[in-house]
Amino acid sequence: MNLLAVSGSVRKGSYNLALLRAMKEQCPKGSSISVYDQIKQIPTFDPDIDDQNTPDSVRSLISMMRESDGIIVSTPEYAHGVPGALKNTLDWLVSSDVLILKPIVVTSVSTSGLGGVRSHSPLVLILSAMNTNVVVEGSMNVPYAQSKFDGSMKLTDELTKMAIDTLFVAMKQAIENA
Repeated sequence: MNLLAVSGSVRKGSYNLALLRAMKEQCPKGSSISVYDQIKQIPTFDPDIDDQNTPDSVRSLISMMRESDGIIVSTPEYAHGVPGALKNTLDWLVSSDVLILKPIVVTSVSTSGLGGVRSHSPLVLILSAMNTNVVVEGSMNVPYAQSKFDGSMKLTDELTKMAIDTLFVAMKQAIENA
């Protein structure tokens, strides 16, 4: 199982990125996770740019997505929704076929008690509109992030670690059934 983990955050001290790094550390034997934390490098979407002129940063991401068996997207919540940088990135992908029926797990980490559900739900809707295979059984929201990661952003919460194991099982099933 070759997974691409995309952080929807541009923040250096992102809990969402920390969660993806924890997943990489916890990745099952025989599987791999590449963490993509370059969403800040994706330029503003422009529908007038044709395929031949697609920016290199977008081409690179599309290539990584094609090579993966499945994708994990971890997103923060901004103003009760999906962060602009992540939505912008998804807009670049709409006209490609890279995400069609691709198994995708959505996670969200927040310092609030809701765990980012107000970004999670809209992101699932966007991905569904893009005809992806959203693996709901593996999706997770992590509330009160500040109590689940230590000062060096290492995951310490055992329940969250168990949820990551469940995510891997669900993703493996979705990939096998694709």
